[in-house]
Amino acid sequence: MRSLSREFTTREKVLLLILAILMVLVVYYYLVDLPLRTQKDTLTSQKEQLNIDYGITHAKYLEYLQMQKDMEQVTEDTSIMASYNNRSEEIAFLDDLFKNTLQYSVGFSPVTVEGNQVRRAFNVSYTAKSYKQAIKILKKLANCHYRCIISDISCSGDKDEALSGRVTVSCGAVFYETMVDRTTDAGLPAVAPPAETTTEDTASE
Repeated sequence: MRSLSREFTTREKVLLLILAILMVLVVYYYLVDLPLRTQKDTLTSQKEQLNIDYGITHAKYLEYLQMQKDMEQVTEDTSIMASYNNRSEEIAFLDDLFKNTLQYSVGFSPVTVEGNQVRRAFNVSYTAKSYKQAIKILKKLANCHYRCIISDISCSGDKDEALSGRVTVSCGAVFYETMVDRTTDAGLPAVAPPAETTTEDTASE
């Protein structure tokens, strides 16, 4: 029987070696090099997008901080101290001030009196359509015709929308009135009358 096996010639061995090397290179390219290149391109693209997103987010964050800073710097101009009781005029002013907001609520505390000064404290919370509207309202409240001082301002909103989105503002404030030329005492806290002092005479025996 004739044997089918034979020795490869040198030329055939060289060709087989070249073929094996090519196969290894092809396997390496598709299983190692190509996935690494693809992953590198993906990571590079993601890095560039993250840098863009970071720049946008950072700019919006700076705008948001500026918004808070502006609200903290609301100042008061000279205004009159109306005579007690000015409640109805002050409520009418607040209703007109907040009528164009998305929503608002105002809660008054009982008035307090110190000397001739009457303090009418209240808390207000409102949602404005934009930062510009929110800060405009605060300035009008601080600079209104009636003496008013604002404190404890806080704001919240969507940082992604920064200066263009809706903003919710909460603060405390006080209307100041005077007892001078008042026309009524209704609603004022009751003042206890001064205690009477009595003297007792002791008869000496």
